[in-house]
This record gives sequence, C-alpha cells and structure tokens, in this order.
Amino acid sequence: MKRIRSLPDCPSGLDAYLSKDIGDVKNWDEFRSHDAGNSYLEVIDSLVSLQHGLCGYCEVDLEKIERQVEHVVPRSAPQQSVMHELDYTNMIACCKGGTRKTDDRLRRLDPVKRNLSCGQAKRDKDSKDFIDPRDLPSLPTLVRVNFEGLIEADVDSCKDCKVDQRKVQKTIEILGLNVERLRLKRENLWNALTDNWKSDFQNPKSMEEGAKVELLPNTCNELLNFFTTRRSFFGTYAESVLSKPPQNWV
Repeated sequence: MKRIRSLPDCPSGLDAYLSKDIGDVKNWDEFRSHDAGNSYLEVIDSLVSLQHGLCGYCEVDLEKIERQVEHVVPRSAPQQSVMHELDYTNMIACCKGGTRKTDDRLRRLDPVKRNLSCGQAKRDKDSKDFIDPRDLPSLPTLVRVNFEGLIEADVDSCKDCKVDQRKVQKTIEILGLNVERLRLKRENLWNALTDNWKSDFQNPKSMEEGAKVELLPNTCNELLNFFTTRRSFFGTYAESVLSKPPQNWV
C-alpha cells in the first residue's frame, strides 16, 4: 500500500455524462452503460495510467480482465449521495480482490472467501479508521513488508508522521492485505529479489542502482508489482532513490 495520486480532472466522458440533461437517472450503474461503456473505460484507463498500472490497495499489476473502479468512500456510506458516487475524486483503480481466475494461480486462491482483498474485502465497510491511500505520505512509508511477505504498520514512521499506527493496521485488515494469496506473492517476490541482488548486498552503488530498476516507472510509465515489498527489501537505498526529484509521486 503506497501513496497514489487523485485524478487532476474529470475524464471527458464522465464530465459529458454529468452535463447531460437526463433527469434523475444519473447514477453509477447507469453511467457504466453510458456511451456503450466507453466512458467507463476512459475512467478506468485514466486511473490505471495515473497509478502506473498497479492496484491502489494491494499493488498487483492490473490486468485488463481484473481491473475495476473502486469508490474509496463506499457508495452505500451514509454520507454518500447519488452524485457523490459519480465524483471522480472518490475513485481509484483496483483489482478484483482474488475473485477472478487468471493464468497466475495465486491471483485466485481457494478457499476464495478467506483470500479476498481490496474492494472485495472492504465492500461497504465505512470505518473511521480506514486510511485513503491518496492521503498517505510519499515519504516515509507508513507500512513495511517483511521477508515472510507480511505487511504491517511501520511504528517509527507512523510516529514521525503523527499517524495513529492502529489506523494503518486497521486499514491493512479491512483490505485483507495479509491474506495467504497476497502474503505468498510477496514472500515469493522477496525470495526472488534476494536471489537477484545478493551478490550486490555489500555494494552501496549497485544496490542504489538496483533500487532504481525495481522502484521507478519503466519506459511505458509502469511500476513493477508489489512496490512496497520492493521498497522494503531495498530499505535505505529505496528511500534515497524515492527522495530524489522528479517524484510526481511514483
């Protein structure tokens, strides 16, 4: 779970839909079918691009068959309204939380109900302790991943940023970020990173270059999956790389 940005402007298709004089039928479900679904695709494409191809919660790479728009404040929340569910500032791109079968067996793991994450785990939970990833600081990270693939609140960083670590931990729980499916993916990645970079552990320059490779957007402006795992693995080298401009935040 990392900081992500909000869309700077309303996507044109959504803006056109909101501007139409169509009475009281404006709602999310109706928008999904507006313009043969093209306006919805524009929204999800814009969000995925802004997030460099990663789920806004668990950081898996967003395959086209496994991506959706997530309302950070649930559509059913008491403070929501029909128009707020169409508010682009309340939207991020997410995966389908382990419900969709793909060629990767760990994208969906049985029993499915015990391996749900992200929006599928959060559903309509409207907790005052939930932290919007767009409200996270870019530096330092408030969460860390260990070699076993478990993600947890970073006590020192939370203290430095004056953020209640219990809220960070509660957010991790609400999103199911430590379900076995995701834990195994992160553990496997940690082991792969160890194999790839172990010969450079004693070479600070090589490790900083490695952190650049693993953490900065590629030529297609995409990030590698499980950004926070890679960030935790490289530790101070990662923080050094991420502290340098331009950030735009990665």
